[in-house]
Amino acid sequence: MLLIVLLILALVLVGGGFVVHWLFIAAAIVALIWVISFFAGGIGRRGGAL
Repeated sequence: MLLIVLLILALVLVGGGFVVHWLFIAAAIVALIWVISFFAGGIGRRGGAL
């Protein structure tokens, strides 16, 4: 019984780490796109979405 619980816990932790890793990569890509768009046309423009 303990081995099954440990197996499930290990699978949850591996899956969670995989999801967090891909979320970090997605956040880095979004931040890079934001920086590129900021320097490409965002400087000097008044107003905006935020």
